[in-house]
Amino acid sequence: MSLVAGGILIFLAIVLVFALAVGILLLIAQWKVYKKAGERGWASLIPFYSQYVLVKITWGNGWLFLLFFIPLGNLIFAIATNIKLARVFGKGGGYAAGLIFLSFIFLPMLAFGGAQYQGPDEKKSRGAIIATAVTGAGYILLMVILAVTGVVAGYSQYQSGAVYINEDDTYDDRSGTDAVEDWEEEFYDQDGYDDYDSYDDYDDGVSPDDYKLMEGYEDFMIVPLTDEESTVEVPVLRSEYLTVSDSTVVSMTDGIMTSLYMTYPYGDPASVISELTDVQVDSMADMPEYYANVTVDELITGDGFALQQINYDSINYDGTVSPCFDIIKCDEVDGKYVILMLTVDNSSATGDTEDLFRDACEVYGIEFQFD
Repeated sequence: MSLVAGGILIFLAIVLVFALAVGILLLIAQWKVYKKAGERGWASLIPFYSQYVLVKITWGNGWLFLLFFIPLGNLIFAIATNIKLARVFGKGGGYAAGLIFLSFIFLPMLAFGGAQYQGPDEKKSRGAIIATAVTGAGYILLMVILAVTGVVAGYSQYQSGAVYINEDDTYDDRSGTDAVEDWEEEFYDQDGYDDYDSYDDYDDGVSPDDYKLMEGYEDFMIVPLTDEESTVEVPVLRSEYLTVSDSTVVSMTDGIMTSLYMTYPYGDPASVISELTDVQVDSMADMPEYYANVTVDELITGDGFALQQINYDSINYDGTVSPCFDIIKCDEVDGKYVILMLTVDNSSATGDTEDLFRDACEVYGIEFQFD
């Protein structure tokens, strides 16, 4: 065995062990969360029943777990469920973003920390349920249309039993399948097509090699987000604490955190921002020991976007108070929504924080009134 092959095997073994350890940790954390909520911890081990119990804890109606099985729409429902999971344990919107983007960190913190279960979230969030159903129905309808179209096209080709395959469009009376196979072999044997002889060479995944620096802003980089159907490029702070996972990206440095995720449109941008803001403000109101003087600025809307600012005092573990604020923005980009949460935590601010924030406002199109 070569050194390269041996190195690859060792790397794969390390990845496998790490993934197994994370999986076990998440199972234990979910068991503990269920116990905190007064449910049976072993329910976390039972497929389907585990989702039923989770939705019962968060929404108050366990049968809503069936929304997890709606294609594509289940992404919206999963995001809403994580927001509610944070709320029922007295956590705010920032913690909800952690559960969505970094569940392997924030779920154990929720399980083994001092957070206490406060009962199902009474806010119905009908918009999220409707968006889940509509997105799923649209996807299913599209798949049906494509399937019917494919069957009709295939049947028509089979009935014809022949194709035109020669350069002069002369008729070939061989069976359709044989003719196409022979044509493909002849076509890909031509000069200039050596690199296209297999679909296996095609890969539309996103990797760190796809990241690039943002022109004019040395502290920002461009990261592509994808949902396997389309890709949207978004700017994000350069940081050693950068986490990217398909349709989400989180980065934090010098007291500033940028969290972005791409999702399907559900409602207009103003209603999306209003709901997210209400969730976070309500959560802060439920935790006076951590947040004080919470205020909300006027909702700002424009062509394809909406944003709102939440101002508050963060009470640290040692009793000190730091003025902070969150800016939540929804942008419509190429038919998708990109949700941004820009957090400024003055308790972690450095001498570079203000300059970074000014650049962030320019990058994300936010008109902030600086003193």
